[in-house]
Parts: sequence; structure tokens; C-alpha cells
Amino acid sequence: MIVYCDTSFLVSFLNEQDVNQRAARSLAGKHRTGEFVVCEVHLLEVPVSVRAAIHREVDPIPADVARRVINRFDRAVNRKMFQRKRLEGDEALNMARSLGEAHGWKERHTSFDLWHLAAAWALSARVFLTFDRRQRRIANLLGMA
Repeated sequence: MIVYCDTSFLVSFLNEQDVNQRAARSLAGKHRTGEFVVCEVHLLEVPVSVRAAIHREVDPIPADVARRVINRFDRAVNRKMFQRKRLEGDEALNMARSLGEAHGWKERHTSFDLWHLAAAWALSARVFLTFDRRQRRIANLLGMA
């Protein structure tokens, strides 16, 4: 089985100071370590979003914590705690655009929200872990519990 996490879920999982860390650890604990995948979307967005979070006006992440989260992510990828999978061709891109057309008129979705869903779909994920109700709704429609 393949388990795909969106970026905010991964950041919560890796950040011991995050309000959602306990929930992320609990949800992730239902699956084996070797089932989790990361792809190019994560490799770009995780470090970028964590660094951006140090500049938030409300509840910024301290810079030392941000560095620790990025280092934990990199170690998890390098030590193969997360399987590295490559997205092939334009399948995920086309799916992200299709999801935007189907759902973007009714609710706000960022390009990375849709890109994560499409990447999970393209990688044949059976589980999509997120705290975002909009993403969860689409993941359920795509057959990812």
C-alpha cells in the first residue's frame, strides 16, 4: 500500500512544537514506515513552506525549529523512511488541472493542494493524509481513504 502525505501533514509530523503533531503521529502510526512516499512536489514544497513559515505574522515557526524540520525531512528521505517515487510524464499535471476545473470553481484550492492530490493519484496511493478538509474530500472521491 502507498501512503501519501501533503506538506502540512509532514511538517506537523516532523515538528515537535506543532499543534497537530500528536494527531499526525497517531494517523501515521496506523501505517508501516515503508509505505510512505515522497516525490518532487515534497522535495520542493516542504523546505520552501517551512522557511516561509518563519515569516508568518501569526504563529511563525522559529528559525532553529524550521532548520530542524527541514533536516529531519531530508534525513527521512535519505534514510528511506519515505520511499522516493518519481512522477512520470504529464499525468499528474493533467490530473491537477482536471481537479482544478472540477473543484476549483466551488472551493479555494491552491496549486500545491491540487498538485499533491494529483501526484498521490499518479503514484497509486491508497491513503492520503492531510488536515485539510477540502483535500480530504477530493482524496476520498479519488478512492484514497
